[in-house]
Amino acid sequence: MNEQHLLHTRIQQGDRKAFQKLFDLLWKSLYVYAQSVVMDEEVAKDLVQEVWIDYWKRCKSIQNIDIESYLRKAVRYKVYNYLRDCKFNRVQIEVIEEFLPDELGCEAPLEVEENLASTQQKIDIVLCNLPQRCREIFSLSREEGMTNAEIAIHYGISKRTVENQITFALKKLREVLGMFF
Repeated sequence: MNEQHLLHTRIQQGDRKAFQKLFDLLWKSLYVYAQSVVMDEEVAKDLVQEVWIDYWKRCKSIQNIDIESYLRKAVRYKVYNYLRDCKFNRVQIEVIEEFLPDELGCEAPLEVEENLASTQQKIDIVLCNLPQRCREIFSLSREEGMTNAEIAIHYGISKRTVENQITFALKKLREVLGMFF
């Protein structure tokens, strides 16, 4: 039996020290994976923390499995669900509407509606994957209509930094949407 399996057995018996030791062994690799996908440190920490809480609650019903694989899969599902549940905002919808051909009118063909939904999903994922500060700056610029100078004052950073963050966000959108930008 490997160390993780022994720790899991002790955890099933309510051993908090064993839980802490398993946590110490696996936390960083689980966090690094989550952060590399969601690209937001705080969200990644929260998602991994939720997995550990769930593991503690369910450990007695988890039998004869590779605990590290189990936890990695749980983090993968948490990350997927987080990305799936990111909501579209006004900016994303406006960007999509801006590129719809005028001649479509109110009754767009099914194919266009499907492409629109796909494009919305792509935009949503790109914006969700931006670093938190970049996402906030982009949102203030595009959703709230704040000027770069106002955003710079709000965050106590230079106007050039704000411009760089907005440029970065637009670059990421261009990479995914290609011809639209």
